[in-house]
Amino acid sequence: MAGLAVLSTAVAYVLYFKILESAGTTNLLLVTLLVPVSAILLGSLLLNETLEAVHFVGMALIALGLSAIDGRLWGRRVTAKA
Repeated sequence: MAGLAVLSTAVAYVLYFKILESAGTTNLLLVTLLVPVSAILLGSLLLNETLEAVHFVGMALIALGLSAIDGRLWGRRVTAKA
C-alpha cells in the first residue's frame, strides 16, 4: 500500500512539473480556479444538490476572470517578464 502511494505521488509530481515546464506557471495556476466550479457541478450531479442562481453567477464570474487572466479570448497576448 505504501509503495503504491509513493509511486502515485512520484508520478503526480513528475506530471506536474512537466506541465509546468510546457504550459508555464500562469496557465498551470488557472486550473485551481476550476475547483469550485467542478465541486458545484459534481455536487449537483452526484449528490442531488440544487443549483441556485448564485451558483451560476459565481461560475460566470470565474469564467470571466479566467478569460481575463488568460487573455486569448480578448485578443491580447500575455508575455512573461524575466
